[in-house]
Amino acid sequence: MNDPERYTTVAAALTEVEAEVSAAEAHGMLCGLFCTPDEPEAARWMAQVLEGLSPKGEPARTVLEALTELYHDTRDRLQNDSLEFEPLLPDDDEPLERRATALGQWCEGFLFGLGIARGQAPSPLPREANEVVTDLTEIARIDTDTEGDEDSEIAYTELVEYLRAATLLVREHTALPSSTRPADGGTPPTDLLH
Repeated sequence: MNDPERYTTVAAALTEVEAEVSAAEAHGMLCGLFCTPDEPEAARWMAQVLEGLSPKGEPARTVLEALTELYHDTRDRLQNDSLEFEPLLPDDDEPLERRATALGQWCEGFLFGLGIARGQAPSPLPREANEVVTDLTEIARIDTDTEGDEDSEIAYTELVEYLRAATLLVREHTALPSSTRPADGGTPPTDLLH
């Protein structure tokens, strides 16, 4: 369902530098930042994730490598037409409480990243994307003190799938270039003006 090895690597690297941002939240933030026509700068995202920290030595190298790999993997999966994108969350073998907490953090990160991205491109969101924002706001408040029964597991799985589809939907409405936008970003061709 998700990439538990990558999650573990990023989480360990962030813990090593005492980052306040979790692996899930960092990934959600990155996905929100990718919801703009302009590709977000990796360095800017990393600075946001590591805000207030000054990691040095091997922990600094490790966290920068982990975040760089996460950035490139996320970009590639979001731009890939084969729909390989998945939110970065703990392994399904982890206790449901831990996975639910990470799910809420992922949503918080996404909303934060989307807010930054929308600040750069302040046009209103389409109705479908607004509905997703409302849903993610609710999911961010997920009750993490829940029993790990079969119904809760099914609900969790459905929420993860919803996040995957919702991210791709918002990105489609906010990041993909408009067919009327000039490819080079310059002035529109004159034949469109007549």
